[in-house]
Amino acid sequence: MAPKPQKPGDTTTSTVPVVTSTTVPPPPPTTVPISPEVAAALAAAAQFGFGVSDGTTAALGVAGRAQLDATGRIMPGTYTGQTKVIGSNELRPQYFEGDEYDITTFDAETIIGLQKSLQKGGYFLGSTYSPGIVRDSTVAAYKRALEDANQSFITFDQAIERSLKFPYSGGATTLKKYRVTAAADLESVFDKVSQNVLGRSLDTEQLNKLVKTYQGTELGSLQSQAGVSAQAPSAQAFGETRIEQTNQDESDAYKFAQYAQVFEKLLGQ
Repeated sequence: MAPKPQKPGDTTTSTVPVVTSTTVPPPPPTTVPISPEVAAALAAAAQFGFGVSDGTTAALGVAGRAQLDATGRIMPGTYTGQTKVIGSNELRPQYFEGDEYDITTFDAETIIGLQKSLQKGGYFLGSTYSPGIVRDSTVAAYKRALEDANQSFITFDQAIERSLKFPYSGGATTLKKYRVTAAADLESVFDKVSQNVLGRSLDTEQLNKLVKTYQGTELGSLQSQAGVSAQAPSAQAFGETRIEQTNQDESDAYKFAQYAQVFEKLLGQ
């Protein structure tokens, strides 16, 4: 008698009878038990939603799934995943895959208002949008805000309000980029200013320090407005003020010398 084929998960073994004739034994069974490693991998995949066909929908930004009713609300007893307990309340995420496309159904005035709020909160991450028109950049920004709300277990409106004080960063692996004036351009401006204020060029150390200080001022004005550029002082005005402050005596002496030259010319006439 041939050994009984093993089924997935069957850990028992069968004893193969000793062949005492020249009859060729049957081929080995084709069904192989699932190893512990494979079983663990399948369980992990199911946890993150792969291969799931039970009608559940994944939450945005957090590990969680639930069955939703026609209005998009979680059906009682169907949610599994991350929660947050505050006092006696257990909070669940409120936004699920597909909710980001709801913005396409809003009227133009509402869309414009949302776009402005999303931009002020930093959710566009530097990308542009057309007011009142929903394209990929607007959907992506709206989705980031929904994910941001879920991750803190707050509402979308609360996430938007918070972002005005603490702009969206895009996550730990994403850095917001700001453009400041190139060092070479600033060096040219500050050299001309120095010639007018002191009658000479700044040394390399002074020039580099001035450039870095101005770029820091630019960066600070950008960051303070949640990604919307504030008006920083012009490089020329900044250079004149700083060069005079750090070289006051020399600046005064140069101005006096210029006045003296003008006075001598007037007397010569």
